[in-house]
Formats: sequence, C-alpha cells, structure tokens
Amino acid sequence: MNRIRYVATIFGLIAIPLWSISQIFLMISQIHSGSDYFNSQISPFEILLVLHIFVLVGVLVICQQIFLSRRRSSFRGLFRLFQQPITWMSASLMIAPSSQHSQVVKVQKAEGLPVNGILSPTIAAGVLAYVLRRRREQIQDLATPDRLTESEVQSLDKIRRCAQDAEINAAIEIDLVSNSEVVQIVRAVDRKMPETETSESVATEWALVVKLFGYPTVENEFGDTAQFRKRRALELLTWLALNRDRSRRSAARTAMWDSDITDSTFSTIVSDMRRGLTEIDERSLRSDWVPTTYSDEIPLSPRVITDDVLMAQALDSFRKDPGASAEILRVLSDVRDVPFAGTAYSWADLDGTTTRLVILAVTAAMEVAHWALAVGNVSAFEVAVTAGLRVFPGHEELLALQEKAKLQCHISGFHSVA
Repeated sequence: MNRIRYVATIFGLIAIPLWSISQIFLMISQIHSGSDYFNSQISPFEILLVLHIFVLVGVLVICQQIFLSRRRSSFRGLFRLFQQPITWMSASLMIAPSSQHSQVVKVQKAEGLPVNGILSPTIAAGVLAYVLRRRREQIQDLATPDRLTESEVQSLDKIRRCAQDAEINAAIEIDLVSNSEVVQIVRAVDRKMPETETSESVATEWALVVKLFGYPTVENEFGDTAQFRKRRALELLTWLALNRDRSRRSAARTAMWDSDITDSTFSTIVSDMRRGLTEIDERSLRSDWVPTTYSDEIPLSPRVITDDVLMAQALDSFRKDPGASAEILRVLSDVRDVPFAGTAYSWADLDGTTTRLVILAVTAAMEVAHWALAVGNVSAFEVAVTAGLRVFPGHEELLALQEKAKLQCHISGFHSVA
C-alpha cells in the first residue's frame, strides 16, 4: 500500500505541474489583441491563470527542498502532504474550471444579441424602458434617430416578447451597461439619422394617403375615408406603408402580434384591408392595392403613401422657395394630434417611427413659423404653431414664438394664437 501511495505521489508531482503548464499556454493562446481580460474587474479567466502560476511556483519550491537539501525528512513531509485529501481536492479544483474556460471566453467575446435562452425578462423589460426613455429624449433634442435594420428590429421584437413576464419596477432599475447582450440594441437606438439622407421615395402620383398625425386614417384625394371592419387591417396597412423595404408577412406578424396567429386569421385581415381600400376607389381592383402572392412577400401599391412623405416633400420645396408655402401650410393644417394617437402600436414607439414623425412635424412648424413671423403672415403663423403644439404640446421654442408674436402685435398686427 505504501508503494502505491509513493508511486501516486510521484505521479501527482509530475502530472499536476505539466497540466498547469499546458493550461497556461492554452490561455495565453486565447488572449487576442484588444481583449479586455485584464481590467479593473477580476474575471474567472484571470483567477484561473493565477492559480496555475501558483501551482508551478509551489512545485519549484518543493523540488528545491527535495533535490537541493537531499534530506529524507523533506521528502517524507512531502509524502505526507500528498496523502492528505485536501491536497488532491485542491488539485481537482485546478482541473475542473478548465472545462468551462472556453465557454467563459466565448460569452465575453460575443458581439451579437443572443436573446433566446440568455436574456431574462427583467433585463428585457429594462431594455424596453431604456429605449422608450431615449425616444422621448430624442424628441426633446430634435435628434432624428436612424432607422433600425431588419436584424435589429427582429432582436428588439424578441426582447419585447421576453419582457412580458417582467416586473416593471425591477426593469426600470436594471443596469443595462453591465449586460453585453443588450449592447447591440442600445447602440442602434442611439444611432442618429445621417444628415445627407433625404427622402427620395416620394410618389408624384398617388391615390390614397395614410394620415399618421392623429388616429391613423386612409383618405382618397377627395377626402373620403376608408372603413375597415377589423382594427388590425388598418394597423397592417399603416405598417406596410412605413416599412416597404421589409414588406413581408412574417415581418408584419412579428411586429404586430405578441403571439403567433394562424395563417387564416392573417389572410382574413389582409382581405379586409383590400376591401377597405377598394371601396373608396371603385375604379381599382382589390389586387391593385395588395397583389396576391404565393410567397412571404406582401407588397403594397406605390399609389398608397403616408402624409409624412407629403410633409417632407413640401418642407423641401418650402426651403428652396419660401414664397411657395401653400403646400406646406396645407399639410400642416391636416395635423390633428400626436402620431398614432388613440392606438397601441408598440412597434412604432420602439423602432423610432413615432419619434421621427414628431421631429419632422415640429421642424416644419418651426421653420414656417419663423418665416411667417418675419414676413408678417398671420394665418401661416397660426397654422404652423398650432400644428407644432399638437404633435409636441408644451414645446418651448414654439411657445416662445407665440410670446414674441404677442409683443409684436401692436406693430405688425399679429393676434394671439395661444
């Protein structure tokens, strides 16, 4: 029995340092330039590396005691040490973490958004709270957010679904900075619209317009309003008009519904949407508005546009020639309320659509109001200020323009538009 223990001790004295050496080389090979392993926060990777180094130092000290002192008492003490269970337990701790090491490194280096199975409902709700807060701040700063890519929209929708079971109070207090899973969405939400990007998809000929400032309505050129039997039909039409670059059945169903719906239910909604559009344009067929396809695509006719497109086009024309203000004033006079008022389109709030619409209307209102105040056009000033305060009640600059107009009323003939 003693001989077996002796052999086991010698084997352990050789095997354990060799194992530590191999693990140290493996860890060093996995450290890439730019990796943030050695920062102010101690990671399991760093602890494991230090432990392996301590093992090598300990073995060197033991070898010095054995081979340099050449005293049998030293070897017997070493022999008794290796017979203790605590020694072998310590050695096992050095081996056990190695099986998890590669997983730890992969999690630290992950750059995507692994929502499924990793993101908790509390963190997901925290992401949504952050997104909505940033959208409000962007409106305050008039900082137009960039459109989310299709992959970012899908990730955000997964987060929205994951957050359904979370407690709101806990979600508001969650620290998003320390969760690498949400970095992709946080960066996407903070991304600003490029200044050089302009709306070039303006239809010169249109038959129906989806009015977004207020409760969504669909009107023809004569002012007739489309009637839909199903509430989702109007929402689907609104989503398709705003997302022509991703007009697919799967994308629409993901954005509009929190749970899966049957194909027959979705087909019924599409059919009601076609019927409502056809009733206010008797010259067209149902397939003219949304052609029948046997794929995932669900294209919307280019003859259906949204009023923000008309507003952007009119604002661009006004900037080129302020004297041609009739069109921008007509569009501003159609502003009834905040975008999507009276609806629960969560996709519009999260992906920045509501924010972009508010900023567009406020920008147009301020530019027209400044021009009207300068030239003394009372009616244009009233239309612009009223439209701006409808989409952004309490806007400080518009209210300041009102006060300025009151001070000039005895000279220019302005009347209060409060």
